[in-house]
Amino acid sequence: MTNTNLRLFAADMDGTLLDNDNAFNRRKFAEVIGILRRQQKKFVIATGNQTIRINKMFLPFDSDGQVISMVAENGAFVQNGQNLLHQSIIDPIKTKRIYDLLPTLNPRPTLVVFAGKDAAFAPTWQESVQVEGTRIFFAGTIDDFYPNWVPIKAFAEINVPIDKISLSWTNDSGQGFLDLLNSDPILSGLRSPISGFGAIDIVNKNADKASGLQLLAKELQIRPEEMAAFGDGLNDLEMLQYVGHPYIMPNSQDELKSYFNQDQYTVSDNNHDGVLDTVLKLLDD
Repeated sequence: MTNTNLRLFAADMDGTLLDNDNAFNRRKFAEVIGILRRQQKKFVIATGNQTIRINKMFLPFDSDGQVISMVAENGAFVQNGQNLLHQSIIDPIKTKRIYDLLPTLNPRPTLVVFAGKDAAFAPTWQESVQVEGTRIFFAGTIDDFYPNWVPIKAFAEINVPIDKISLSWTNDSGQGFLDLLNSDPILSGLRSPISGFGAIDIVNKNADKASGLQLLAKELQIRPEEMAAFGDGLNDLEMLQYVGHPYIMPNSQDELKSYFNQDQYTVSDNNHDGVLDTVLKLLDD
């Protein structure tokens, strides 16, 4: 499996690099980052998560930004090391339209978060705010995914540009909202990279994980065939199809598995260091 031509490794977080307890093997991750540093290669966190959660988990392993970069917010926020390359801001008129529509839905979302760089805003009417410990994305609470979130009662309290809107329903697919998104002329130009795991993210149409990697590829002068990527959900598909060496998790969504062969699986699942062990096999130190 060793491939010395690989120069960049990109991994989704939840269900991929992280286990079901939102943790990862810190010793093994430090080993991988150390090898990549010596070989002058890159590791990209490619996720729907915010920069604040990414930095909280991974900044201690690469404080100077020489190895780890990020494609955050499902491609709406791209950073090379510590340098911002791109942020895809949603038009405030569209953001306000969604803010007004969501509480009128039946059923209402369990989670609604308007996210920007280092900030997150959650309307107070939702269950994830009103009921402490409400589970979202089947993996944690609003505090786990948005450590710096603040409750809001009015749209005017959102005081930073928004690049992603996250929604989740406990007992509904959210299809009613997706129908509105696709039919409302005010909301044209937005897309929803559905993860397949109970989450709907709203971003601009030009924002996805593949476009984020393309920006990094240009900045770093790395070709797609020199990249490996790891994912478990449908929001990883564009990224996996972009790189020369895609790998999916054994715990991936069945629909994602239909796009890939058995030899494109990681050596184990997300609860057994599947990404890190596969990267170590691909590296030649």
